[in-house]
Amino acid sequence: MNDTITTMHAHRSIRQYGPDPIPREHIEIAVRAGQSAATSSAVQAYTAIHVTDPDKLSELAELAGPQEKVEKCGAFFVVCADTRRHRLMCERANLPYESTLERFLVGVIDATLFAQNMTLALESMGYGTCYIGGLRNDLERVDRILDLPEGIYPLYGLCAGTKAQHPIARPRLPIESILHTNGYPSDEDTMNAVGSYDETYAQYLEDRGAPRASWSEAMVSKLSRRSREELADYFTRKGASLT
Repeated sequence: MNDTITTMHAHRSIRQYGPDPIPREHIEIAVRAGQSAATSSAVQAYTAIHVTDPDKLSELAELAGPQEKVEKCGAFFVVCADTRRHRLMCERANLPYESTLERFLVGVIDATLFAQNMTLALESMGYGTCYIGGLRNDLERVDRILDLPEGIYPLYGLCAGTKAQHPIARPRLPIESILHTNGYPSDEDTMNAVGSYDETYAQYLEDRGAPRASWSEAMVSKLSRRSREELADYFTRKGASLT
């Protein structure tokens, strides 16, 4: 164990924040840490939009849930895959920007590596964080609020700020469910591990005062229904190729 691993193990999604903004200096430190993440062939296909306008924050909070913490946290960012600068460079060179599924995936992967490094940096400075996937409830509206050009793909939000709560850790799957050697386990072994984790997860919910429910029940309820079906059309209209 070292300080970095201790910080990583201490992660909790923080949903209640104190009123103090995060100083710009700390934000820039975290962004530079984000930029230190691996990036495919130095493409650096990511952008973080720091939203400070109260009206924009209010709209984003509403469409994301509503989720009040988007307005109340010390700093809120919209993390985007960014192909805009690459398109402009190709245009300047009088060459086409060839949009492919691989290029879209590189942007999503680059942006996520960047965001996780940025999150770890913020948490190492004592701030709490929480990703906001609810932005994908209405990306067309996010697009209008932020006036995003072609080639910018908003993926999720990121809240950060002074912690006003200290929740217990949500248990993760046992390492035997995640780390495999030379191949994937049998379906029987996979479901046996799920069964063991179900009891751990139900106890976690009970300990935090929520009704007992298994992880598999929660996942089946979530994944047996279609959601956000407009995403492919949105990303295609913004210039992505998903084929």
